[in-house]
Amino acid sequence: MKKQLLCSLALFVLLISELQAMTCLDKLMPYSRYSGAHQLHIEEWDDGQESVDAKSALKAFESLIGEKLMCRENEVVIKLSPVCQMISSGLKQSQVCFLFTNLGHVIISKDKGKNTNFVFTRDNQFADSKPTLK
Repeated sequence: MKKQLLCSLALFVLLISELQAMTCLDKLMPYSRYSGAHQLHIEEWDDGQESVDAKSALKAFESLIGEKLMCRENEVVIKLSPVCQMISSGLKQSQVCFLFTNLGHVIISKDKGKNTNFVFTRDNQFADSKPTLK
């Protein structure tokens, strides 16, 4: 029993140290694709709204990178505040927000007012050439 607990603890410490060694870009695009999809479940983050707006998009993204992905402070810099638009007029659930960072851009939406969804795309045209680690 003690051996299992000790092994579990050692594995946990190893996993945390491995996560700390990864850059935020690695975490945003976990499978070395051109984009990465992420989700904050309602239990992880909830603003009480049915759809996303600029203020909630920014707070949700900060929660994603800070709490869920554990990115280093100032590793992701917001270059353009969220710009939000309803894709289908009159349909609240079609509201999406576009957010620009130093690493790429993010499209943020909500499903049924519950989970917040993120699609991150590395954008070489506008992104910094090398993310800085601090």
